[in-house]
Amino acid sequence: MSGAAPYGTTHLSWKPRPQRRRMNVLAICLNLFVPWIIFCGVFAMLSFDMHYKKPATCRSVTIIITVAVVLAGLLDIVYMLWKRRRGEAGFANASWVLFLCMCSLVAVGIAVTLGSQNYWENSGLYYDVMAMNNYNDVDPSRMRGQEIMDAGRVLFINGTHLDLTKSMGFKNSQTYCVAPIAGGNVVGDPPFSHYDFWAVGKECCSSQVTGGDFKCGDYDNPRARGGVRLVSDDDRAFYRLAVQQAQSAHQIKATHPLFFHWVQDPDTTTFNYQRESFKTYLVGMFSYFGFQLLLVWIAAACFAKFGSS
Repeated sequence: MSGAAPYGTTHLSWKPRPQRRRMNVLAICLNLFVPWIIFCGVFAMLSFDMHYKKPATCRSVTIIITVAVVLAGLLDIVYMLWKRRRGEAGFANASWVLFLCMCSLVAVGIAVTLGSQNYWENSGLYYDVMAMNNYNDVDPSRMRGQEIMDAGRVLFINGTHLDLTKSMGFKNSQTYCVAPIAGGNVVGDPPFSHYDFWAVGKECCSSQVTGGDFKCGDYDNPRARGGVRLVSDDDRAFYRLAVQQAQSAHQIKATHPLFFHWVQDPDTTTFNYQRESFKTYLVGMFSYFGFQLLLVWIAAACFAKFGSS
């Protein structure tokens, strides 16, 4: 029959289906774990003891890691350009390396930010307080501030409390609150010759001249008679101004004022700084692993779709 196809042939032509490139498992693993390890290392270095004892070393190590990652990325870009000039698919074959460098830079940046914040808000306070001395049975009615200038943790004698009638707040961008620590062996609240021990806090009182609204720390705990030393140099100047206002308003003297966070148990409060720093580190470590896993999953999907390996 005319027009019939010859025996053994068919009108249908078979074409192979395009196949997705196989994923580079080694590249995926490297991109998942290397930036995460860098993040954990830099985060730990800036969060804990090394930052306190060797801050210059921490800065040097961070700079070295950053420079090494940047150089590796630049070399990879040069290598890709060289391969493209030779007519090879340089950008496709080397994209995982560049992605690794970019993720490592992001890891360093986030680790520096979170590590520094964790240090100044938690572990740095712990190390500073623990580096100073611990005093028990301190009588605020008899002792002067210059006698225990190196105090980090203080437990006052029974009967010590806050004299809220002489509290004061100083308003800057925040309200810095102070209240004298009084009582001790003195019955009632007769005026002292000197008020050298002060409980402090931020945003826990008003900035009005009249006292009585101090609500910082364990101000309402009848068993509280301890203090954890204020170690922030930035805040100390504003607390001094609040004390000066209290001196003027209540006609009292504070020759060598020392500032404390008013607590029931100074030791527990101090070690809470350390526990909070470890908690922050663990949360950051596992959260960043999830973040890096998401980035690698997105990159792997894009590389598979566009033919990179």
